[in-house]
Amino acid sequence: LATNPFLKITDPVSYFDMLLLESRCRIIMTDSGGVQKESYFFRKPCLVLRPESEWKELIELETASIVDANQDVTRNAFDHYFDHPPKNYPPIFGNGKAAEFILHELVNFLNTDLQG
Repeated sequence: LATNPFLKITDPVSYFDMLLLESRCRIIMTDSGGVQKESYFFRKPCLVLRPESEWKELIELETASIVDANQDVTRNAFDHYFDHPPKNYPPIFGNGKAAEFILHELVNFLNTDLQG
């Protein structure tokens, strides 16, 4: 693995460094459920290095693939995503404006409550 030009093996990194790495890579390989979901937000294909995923939506949309610890399955999925990255990342987890919506609703509620 260390000599493969398509893989970068690092020591543990901070959360923000991890986000930077995720945003700039071509494929994410992880056993972390959180990183699986981040892969979707960064529009990166994800190889799930365990036998299941809590994010069934990602598997169904084929933006992530369960490869477990199977070397052949991992290699095939990597090659597939490298040559044919997913293009369809619909906003299944919202539009990214939840905080804006909540703030707007709170302001409206408080204005109504104070005037009422």
